[in-house]
Amino acid sequence: MSERSIALTPLMRSAPLLAALAAGACVPAHAGYAEVQRLGVERLGVKPVWHQAESAHVATSSEVKKLLATPLTADAAVRVAILNSPSLQGSFEDLGGARAGLVHALRVPNPVASAALRFDGSTRPEIDLSVSEDVTELLYIASRRGIAQAELNAATITVVGSLLALAYDVRAAFYRHQAARQLAELRASALSSLKASAEVAESLHTAGNITDLDLSNEQALYEEARLAFAGSETELVASRERLSSLMGLFGADAAWTAGSRLPELPAADTEFEDLERRSIANSLDLALIRHRFEAAARKANLSRWRGALPELKAGVSAERQSDWSIGPLVELELPLFYQGQGETGTALSDMRRQERNFEDVAIRLRAAARATAARLSAARGSAAHYRNVLLPLRARILEASEAEYNAMGIGVFQLLEAKRAQIQAGGAFVELLRDYWLARADAEQLLAGRLPRSDLGAEQLVREGAQLERGRGGLGQH
Repeated sequence: MSERSIALTPLMRSAPLLAALAAGACVPAHAGYAEVQRLGVERLGVKPVWHQAESAHVATSSEVKKLLATPLTADAAVRVAILNSPSLQGSFEDLGGARAGLVHALRVPNPVASAALRFDGSTRPEIDLSVSEDVTELLYIASRRGIAQAELNAATITVVGSLLALAYDVRAAFYRHQAARQLAELRASALSSLKASAEVAESLHTAGNITDLDLSNEQALYEEARLAFAGSETELVASRERLSSLMGLFGADAAWTAGSRLPELPAADTEFEDLERRSIANSLDLALIRHRFEAAARKANLSRWRGALPELKAGVSAERQSDWSIGPLVELELPLFYQGQGETGTALSDMRRQERNFEDVAIRLRAAARATAARLSAARGSAAHYRNVLLPLRARILEASEAEYNAMGIGVFQLLEAKRAQIQAGGAFVELLRDYWLARADAEQLLAGRLPRSDLGAEQLVREGAQLERGRGGLGQH
């Protein structure tokens, strides 16, 4: 993009007065809304509803209650949020503001009327009447329309971006809630196992069969498990409230239920191949900057024309002295001392800012896509390794420990330790599975055209992805 990439010629593109009046009257009441719905279906598979545009609040409330009546899935939670979120409904008002800007751009200047009385001592004063119209502003209607349309396009992209951000925030929050629920259940099992171990240790200590140190170790493990379980319960409540907030739910509606298990790993992630290139091609963030650049370029061109051309007003003047006289009126403001340098400079500065923003977002997008692909691969490899190798190993160890315990080959503490190790492995698997689905949600959001909100900075994403790959021994490559 450059300052010369959009060349406008206001005088060539100007419409007649009647065409301008018709254009101003024909601006749709909810301009941009149909495009938001189209992009919502195209990018997300969900048709958003603007309550203000369709007076559909009663119908959407009914659909929300129907969705909440059954255990939620991630897709259902997204649908509830899109129908019900006050934040998203507020974002739609960006369209109203941009539409108002378009109506204002298509305005025909109001005529200016003036009157004057002059007294020269006679009983009949002289009267001057005039009506004039700013002709120059009529010439710029097409240019103003181009600016306002670019700003409306930018507002449309902004609303779609808010839609996608909400959808994937809800999806991520849903996965976190499911993981928190599973972890709470596993930690409850671990607490039960450690409680039994502590009670056995207390009995054996009373009988003089174990030392004070052995008893203290078992008690410490139990107390740690109690704290871990309390923390998991707090996390479960927090994750639920976070999801309710994103869906715009409170009161009785917040009593929703959800599936208690994270989805299993899908067979493959082939839909995320070539993630970097496709993320750039689909990016709404880059499209938004292009529209803002276009608006700034059009403003710069309009400012140049305003500075170069004199301001012309034309109309009719009438004067009464002894008799009435009437004739044309012309006013011409000559651009001798100021040619709009301030407005032009502001617009050019905004253009350069948008160019830099474009470069910055493109770099961040590429880094986010590469890091997300690395996270997705590493999380899949690690979760699959736990599922296929470590969890079966822990199950076999527990089974063998139970056989040894029944044969009196090991004591109860060894059996309980095998059980605890199995539970811990299950918790680690849940966390890895959660990480996989969160990375997958980020990848889906990138393909839909939006930088994930988890992108706190490209450098951080790259660093986290590299650390995850190294820390798990390259399991994602297997």
